Amino acid sequence: MKHMVAAAVIGGAMCLMGGEAAAERTLRMTVQVAANHPVGANTHYFAEQLNEISGGEMTVRVFDSAALFKGQEVPQAISSGAIDLGIVLADEYAGSVPAAGIFSVAFLFPDYEILARAADRDGEFRQIFDDLLLQAGSKVLWWQDYGPVQMLSKGAPVITPDDMRGKMVRATGKPTGDLIEAVGGSAVVVGGAEQFVAYQRGLVDIGMSGTTAVKSRALYEVMDHVTMTSHGLAEFIAVINPALWESLSEEEQGWMTEAAIRAEEKMRAETEAENVEAAEWLAENGHATVTELTPEQIAVWQEATRPAVERFREEAGEAGDRLLAALDALR
Repeated sequence: MKHMVAAAVIGGAMCLMGGEAAAERTLRMTVQVAANHPVGANTHYFAEQLNEISGGEMTVRVFDSAALFKGQEVPQAISSGAIDLGIVLADEYAGSVPAAGIFSVAFLFPDYEILARAADRDGEFRQIFDDLLLQAGSKVLWWQDYGPVQMLSKGAPVITPDDMRGKMVRATGKPTGDLIEAVGGSAVVVGGAEQFVAYQRGLVDIGMSGTTAVKSRALYEVMDHVTMTSHGLAEFIAVINPALWESLSEEEQGWMTEAAIRAEEKMRAETEAENVEAAEWLAENGHATVTELTPEQIAVWQEATRPAVERFREEAGEAGDRLLAALDALR
């Protein structure tokens, strides 16, 4: 049985009384990872902060490790009201909202500074992106910057695009699938929680995952090479059912917004250091061979994956153009 953790003291019934905050409101939240994972820990931090800010009037019951919904199921669960809040990889919206896959488009986010600018709550990029998810049935509460995505392999590192040709490669969604196909690989969508087994059983030859996930999910046990391509971002989004949000009192919305800002700022401040620490831990402890690519090798990857970027431009339409223009303005 999958482990279920209560993120805060739980009590009282969920109700709304005449527009005033209820004596205590308990919300349910789904997350695909364990509480000791950076994303899971940040989710629990939000729950703790909300409980503190509201003086115990709002609590969040967090269901860890995909106990209720797998990642790809979260957008529908949120929009339908099957769950109150959830953590979801931005890529999971790309099937219905192609522009939402922008974080995984090859090499668009070269460093943490560009991401921080894009994440500015008052900035154009952030407002466009959050509005796209609202149109898809999810009200954004905060972003979880999980960090860059790397290539994983067994026996030998992935150095050039040719190393991917003819291989089965893990994809997180449409944009990563386009990247894989651009260099001659075959994309296989594998959820975050299913990675270890997929790699262990050889369902894919090459993996993709965040640096910290290689450590926290023990992926190094089944993939002994990590190539630091940093070709995309694993950007998780915390969302709430829009109708539920509108039903909250102004005071409750204020409490949730403050808790969300605290959670977002905390994770952004910690992400870069945690990714660097994870890479060092993998290399120094001999868990995996970590390969850093030269600028010239990265340039080869950028050129080879250019068709994937162009496909994103074509399929994301006007919304994609607006996001790309807003991103270009941040460079």
